[in-house]
Amino acid sequence: MGVGLREQDQRGALRVPVNCKVKIRPMDLGLPFYGECTDLSVTGMTVQTSYVPRPEEEFDIYVMPAKTAGRPQAPFAARVRVRRSHQLKMHALYELGLEIIQVHN
Repeated sequence: MGVGLREQDQRGALRVPVNCKVKIRPMDLGLPFYGECTDLSVTGMTVQTSYVPRPEEEFDIYVMPAKTAGRPQAPFAARVRVRRSHQLKMHALYELGLEIIQVHN
């Protein structure tokens, strides 16, 4: 098992814990949804949100950078695919496991 991975987490990429706001833009809906990215890796991310996606759904996501002094930073923008989704027991939120399939410039 890789460094930093939980026992039940069998993914190969190291996941870095983060606490960043996200904006979700579903392909077939006009309104965005919002949430929080809780971990990020080269191949994917985990997001907590009220949005309930379809299995294997693809959508655009914008991960807002942490606030720092100086110049404003552009968000990380990518097309992602839903790999897992489950409701969190203590909240009316869903945890989404997302695969990054394309990074937007």
